[in-house]
Amino acid sequence: MEPGETPQQALIREIIEELDTEIKVGELIDTVEYDYPTFHLSMDCFWAEVKAGHLELKEAEAAKWLTKDQLDSVTWLPADILLIDQIRKCMK
Repeated sequence: MEPGETPQQALIREIIEELDTEIKVGELIDTVEYDYPTFHLSMDCFWAEVKAGHLELKEAEAAKWLTKDQLDSVTWLPADILLIDQIRKCMK
């Protein structure tokens, strides 16, 4: 986050920068706290929906949409694993 920015504003900015897409930020899913070997991660995770854009990958090497049944088909980073069950429960 940049100085003076809320977590929601930071997410909107990052998605524009990394995916060339505008989003509407919804409710907080959870805040993940995780200690990696070289740093501590504190990450607010929100539901979001696409408002406009074409989801162009600008920073990442790969991405894909997953259905509820496909969530376990990906090797998640340790901090991400903490959210998968919560996301699965809320997906239709």
